[in-house]
Amino acid sequence: GKYPRRSMPNLEKFVERATIYHNHYSAGTYTVPGTSSLLTGLHPWSHRAFQLGAGLASRHTDHTIFSALSSTHSTLAYTQNKFADQLLFQAQEHLDLHAEYWLFNAETANIQEGSFEKDHRMAFAAFDDNLVQKGEGFDSSLFFGPLYRLNILRNRMKETEKYGDLYPRGLPGPNELYYLEDVVDGSIELLKGIQQPTLTYIHFYPPHEPYTPTKQFFETFADGWNPPDRPIHKLSDRKYKPEKIHRERQYYDEFMASWDHEVDRLFQYLKESGLTENSYIIITSDHGEFFERGEVGHWTRLIYDPVIHVPLMVLSPGQMARQDVHTLTSSVDVLPTIAHLTGNPNPDWAEGRLLPNLGGEADEGRSVFSMDAKSNSSFGPLTNYVMSITRDRHRLTYYCYPKDDYQQYEFYDLDADPLEMKDLYASSPSLALDMQEELLQKVEDVNKSFRIEG
Repeated sequence: GKYPRRSMPNLEKFVERATIYHNHYSAGTYTVPGTSSLLTGLHPWSHRAFQLGAGLASRHTDHTIFSALSSTHSTLAYTQNKFADQLLFQAQEHLDLHAEYWLFNAETANIQEGSFEKDHRMAFAAFDDNLVQKGEGFDSSLFFGPLYRLNILRNRMKETEKYGDLYPRGLPGPNELYYLEDVVDGSIELLKGIQQPTLTYIHFYPPHEPYTPTKQFFETFADGWNPPDRPIHKLSDRKYKPEKIHRERQYYDEFMASWDHEVDRLFQYLKESGLTENSYIIITSDHGEFFERGEVGHWTRLIYDPVIHVPLMVLSPGQMARQDVHTLTSSVDVLPTIAHLTGNPNPDWAEGRLLPNLGGEADEGRSVFSMDAKSNSSFGPLTNYVMSITRDRHRLTYYCYPKDDYQQYEFYDLDADPLEMKDLYASSPSLALDMQEELLQKVEDVNKSFRIEG
């Protein structure tokens, strides 16, 4: 049903005449695989950007939306997320302007700038992966790790003195601080400089965790509403209690509202500048956010609707009436569709198809895949992963984690059970077995190329 909290009224208004894709799914579950799929039109099993800090497989670095349009359009890209920025560095050959991720952040003193000037990805790997690495071996350098954290802390204290009262829950951004206002202003400035025709990719960090609403929206959703609790999943890493999850959801919704309030200025600029009249404007996301089953956020081994079901809204030039598309679509469809709309050939590498209403046909029986393999090698067969197929309003998910001694299927009827509470796999309906066969065949096909003939 409809979400009871209206956290994004300005976005709703901006897309009132857009084409809305109601059942759109990301091929990945967090930034690196999700953004890679969006920018390449490839599933994670093909682009291989599985882990935090990973990049596209070398054979695919030229296979991006920027290369697909480079013969007809100039190209501009900015992402505020440093993990997504690694992908832009890889695509740089086809980028006329690559605005670095820290450009509109409060801390522009980027420690790694200056070293490895010829290879930003190496700078990133040397610095982030070895000194302040997330995940395994956090802050593994005994000297630089604490130094870096001290630097962040010092900047944060300085900024908190200046802006703390605007952000009652703390300043936005986990490491690199940013202000909602600054990144909107910066994006408008970028757009003011574009020549037609340009492909512009802008990737914002909010409303990413930590959820830090502005004073104006803090506590505005303290309304006591909570959706039904889902049981804590065996693969939940944090196993948070419902109270904590409900509180975080409230702050997230308030942060969404804070973001919506600021980004409205960008929407206004797009209208006033005439860009809505002569451009396709596409609004989407690389992943969703969990507030259930013991999890908060999207760093998870689980696949359910909240983390893969993402918005997709397309405003076509001068579009006068809203169109609603309910058939299943995937983030790998965005690249071929943009190529088609700009009169470019559909690249032979792309694994998606044209979006319905924008050149494609609705396919009711289509299977849409999502996956996560952050504990799997990028250079070997899929052995530790989760993969789901969504088809005919049903979902089959295969949790394949031999490392954790956990291999299970789950099967849901999304029409009858949109909250995915009732696992029907044990009764083995024929559709589940059919989808299981398709999933295992996909894994088999992907892994073939890694099998050494003995």
